[in-house]
Amino acid sequence: MKISRAKLTSDLSTVVDPTLAHQAVDSYVELQRRFLAGDWQPAELDAGRLCEAISRCLLQLDSGKVNHKLLPGKIREVLLDEKQLHTHVLDPKDRQHISKVVDMVYKFRSDRGAVHISTLYSANQMDSMLVLHAAKWIFAELLRLTLQQDRQAVGEMIAQLVQIEHSIIHELDGKPLVLAKGITVPEEILLLLMNADGNRLSRAELREYSMHKPNTVNVTISRLIKSLDIRPTDDKEVSLTPNGEKRILEQIMPKLAKSA
Repeated sequence: MKISRAKLTSDLSTVVDPTLAHQAVDSYVELQRRFLAGDWQPAELDAGRLCEAISRCLLQLDSGKVNHKLLPGKIREVLLDEKQLHTHVLDPKDRQHISKVVDMVYKFRSDRGAVHISTLYSANQMDSMLVLHAAKWIFAELLRLTLQQDRQAVGEMIAQLVQIEHSIIHELDGKPLVLAKGITVPEEILLLLMNADGNRLSRAELREYSMHKPNTVNVTISRLIKSLDIRPTDDKEVSLTPNGEKRILEQIMPKLAKSA
């Protein structure tokens, strides 16, 4: 079953404050989408919002208190203070690891030109990539602690959560359509796979969803397999590879961002 933003927010809201749950899910989804669109500075700013929302969720999980204003630095002090009057609910190792990563992301996005004007740094792809992966880990830990699921289940949930949407891909009745103009057939196929559940589609589905002739799609699939951007599976499907994902992030998305 594919999980939606609304469903995940609803599930989290049974454990933490609904406003905090909404902020955590929304900021993560927007962070991922901004990164895919090549918007480095907004991606890093969304990471800061994610840190604030998740820190407040962790404070509630650990102490039972809901606070919509306390910043991550202060919450970190509370989570790591073993002399607190309340009894910590979260495991010490969980509190330590999450607090350290949240602190790194929150300070990093400020120090590297995303928030404040810097003569040395400006938001860029490498910084945003670091922030994205750290933020993904933080978000996964929140889901693990709140929903009581193992890391594999959480990983699959996150993979299903974010799709390339809006001006790039539109879905109607479960059928995606690539709306971006000026892209090649290989780029269209890679975007369709990036958008699909598990990054997999059958050849028949790719022929159906593509705006190009079936023979052209078949030839393109073969070429993408040869270039290792996709690979065939045992289920008569083709799947996106790390090479293909890298091509999307480093070539296709920046190209679309420039033409937007």
